[in-house]
Amino acid sequence: MNTVAFSPDGRLLASGAGDRTVILRDVTDPAHPTPVAVLTGHRGAVNAVAFSPDGRLLASGAGDWTVVLWDVSDPARPARWAPLVHRRPGLLLRDGWRQGGVHAVAFSPDGRWLACGVDRTVVLWDVGDPARPVRCAVVTHNRRLWRSGPVEAVTFGPDGRLLATGSSGDRNTGVLWDVGDPARPVRTAVVRPQARDRAKALTSGGGPAVHSVAFSPDGRSLATGSGDLGVVSGTYGSWRHGAVMLWDLGDPAHPVRTGTGTVPLPRGGDTAQVYAVAFSPDGRSLASGCENATVTLWDVTDPAHLAATATLVGLRGAVRALAFRPDGRLLAGCGAGGTVRLWDTS
Repeated sequence: MNTVAFSPDGRLLASGAGDRTVILRDVTDPAHPTPVAVLTGHRGAVNAVAFSPDGRLLASGAGDWTVVLWDVSDPARPARWAPLVHRRPGLLLRDGWRQGGVHAVAFSPDGRWLACGVDRTVVLWDVGDPARPVRCAVVTHNRRLWRSGPVEAVTFGPDGRLLATGSSGDRNTGVLWDVGDPARPVRTAVVRPQARDRAKALTSGGGPAVHSVAFSPDGRSLATGSGDLGVVSGTYGSWRHGAVMLWDLGDPAHPVRTGTGTVPLPRGGDTAQVYAVAFSPDGRSLASGCENATVTLWDVTDPAHLAATATLVGLRGAVRALAFRPDGRLLAGCGAGGTVRLWDTS
């Protein structure tokens, strides 16, 4: 499984997988999730799903460079709109499970705009009329495309004015955009997680990738999930410890890193990159999902001192995505091993 998302009313859970399908489940009774529908039609692995704020639309993005909008007003009988087609690059980007295609999707708070992470670009669509979506803007993290990696994460701030994106490029891996005018996004700030060995990071291609981003519910903080570059004897370096960082957005043009939480290495392993982060609806907790198949819950009431409060297990393989149910009492996660797991966080 690659991605999960709750509907705004918390009754549905959507998950996307490498078998090119999206599954809708009724999770009214979390102990007994019930499949409601299987959405088919993509020609590549489904990497991202997102519900519109009113719950009527579901967007699914896949490795076939398309995003499909589904009318899920009646979850048992989803209706498919025409796909949003993106241009394919001439060259493959780089190794990894998210190589090529659409890697991330997110609706704006008013539901009119859809942001898509497509290869090395961020594409904004006007989906006010889902039957006639309009491409509004295409931007890259770097002016020189060869310095950009796949855009792996996109999310809007609560007021819809800011858009945060994450990339695995060697520079500008985290970016804040002002999308007050969606046709002309303006780069507001760059967020660069720090590596433990700065010199080694610079000589081996740049800083840690930003695999995931999340705004706090009040929009005052941004969380990023990344790796932390360490040194392995006899090599040029390897992504070692996972890192969760909080950034104060009091001045969006100058984000200030307030706190860092480090995920330890798995026993016998050499990497623990953080692929997923999600704030609880009350903003007091942050969940992070790691390559070592564990989920960590952090108390972020003091942004300067992240405190790990729980470690959740049960997934197989790297944790690809996390999502809190809107009431905050349930956390969903999916792993590379093909599983979806629900945890009671009440």
